[in-house]
Amino acid sequence: MPSPKRTLADRLAERLQRDILSGVYAPGQKLPPELALAERFRVNRFTVREAMNKLEQQHLIARKPRTGTVVLDYTEHASVDVIADLVLSADGRVNPFVMSNLLESARVLMAEVAALAAERRNESDLKALRGVLAKMRREQRVSMISSLDFDFHWALSGAAGNFVPRLVLNSVRGLLTRFAPLLETLYVDPEGIVEGYEHVVAAIAAHDAERARSLVRWIWTARHARFVDLLDPLGRSETPPAA
Repeated sequence: MPSPKRTLADRLAERLQRDILSGVYAPGQKLPPELALAERFRVNRFTVREAMNKLEQQHLIARKPRTGTVVLDYTEHASVDVIADLVLSADGRVNPFVMSNLLESARVLMAEVAALAAERRNESDLKALRGVLAKMRREQRVSMISSLDFDFHWALSGAAGNFVPRLVLNSVRGLLTRFAPLLETLYVDPEGIVEGYEHVVAAIAAHDAERARSLVRWIWTARHARFVDLLDPLGRSETPPAA
């Protein structure tokens, strides 16, 4: 299915979103009036208004009577949908602080998902998990292993019997394609990754929630350390995107 065509309003909203997330417009600051934005970007006011609607839906701005359009603190109001745009810093580099936070959150979430899966799984869930692992074992392309890794966590969330982790996964699915070359650095040892997942599935099959939790926590901790070392090899402290 072809992707929907991006409109002028979409492109303007994306541009303003980048400016907000990178700190060009700080929380509490007012955006320029619609007419000024229309002149600056050479679009009509209806396009600006539509872009503002999109930013408002993302909870990045608030329109206040007699005050104007005010930028909100994304950490207090926005959803996980902005993560993909936070991963890249204003100058186009991957931001280690954001990636570190993302991996840390994934470790916490997926460790508990694995524990729930051990408690709640059925034979159909085990079949789905083993099916993904079988594909990973046969696959030689790192890019496909990365995609199958997502499928494994999708199946793991299904086995946990809780749909919310799947909604979270949906929110970061775009990272798989947008940052594919970077994500592939996680798979320096694809066979080791698959072997680790096989132990996770064995623990789930045995209803061993604590072992499943510990194994997934260990896998994501190793990924976290590798990513941080890769993105920030000198150990420099990275600050969060301006908020």
